[in-house]
Amino acid sequence: MGVRLLIETRITACCHDKDGSGVVLEKLAEQKNQESQFTKLLTAHRRQLYAFIYSLLADHADAEDVYQRCSMIMWEKFDQYDSSCDFLPWAMGIAFYEVKNFQRVSSRDRHHFSEQLLEQLFACMSTHKNDHSTQMLSLEKCLKSLRQKDLWLVQQVYWERRKCSAVAEEIGMKINALYDRVGRIRSQLKDCVRRRVAEVEHV
Repeated sequence: MGVRLLIETRITACCHDKDGSGVVLEKLAEQKNQESQFTKLLTAHRRQLYAFIYSLLADHADAEDVYQRCSMIMWEKFDQYDSSCDFLPWAMGIAFYEVKNFQRVSSRDRHHFSEQLLEQLFACMSTHKNDHSTQMLSLEKCLKSLRQKDLWLVQQVYWERRKCSAVAEEIGMKINALYDRVGRIRSQLKDCVRRRVAEVEHV
């Protein structure tokens, strides 16, 4: 069911309300106002939202599919949207979870990272200036760009929560050298996330 059909279904249901005609007309006017506001916001941010989804899936067909699902979910939840807040971060938050659901169902992403790992890394890197979902998804992309050895270190230190001394001993590296290497990886990821977030914001 498309967004337009979903909107029309809501309005039709409203018109068959058993309340008095005054209440029905009031509800209909409210629905029309919501439809107009939602359509205006979605149209204004379509390009940015689609680019955000595509940057995570790298496939136009998949991105369009997820975008359409997000559009319907956003309309269904539009009564929860706070009009005093920016629409795009709210929409991206919904898109974040819809992309995750798509990846889990399709199993097309062979490099899908644990959300716990992403959350732990994000806690170390967050600047609190940008939308949480945007940074999280950018971080996942940046993790995929790491060399295999560096990704292994990230997984051992942040996900497995192993002691750095044990990891250093396993790979034959001095503990101070390991600290330096992990620090460089974290800085590399932080810079990568900033670049990707900036790209999304300027689409």
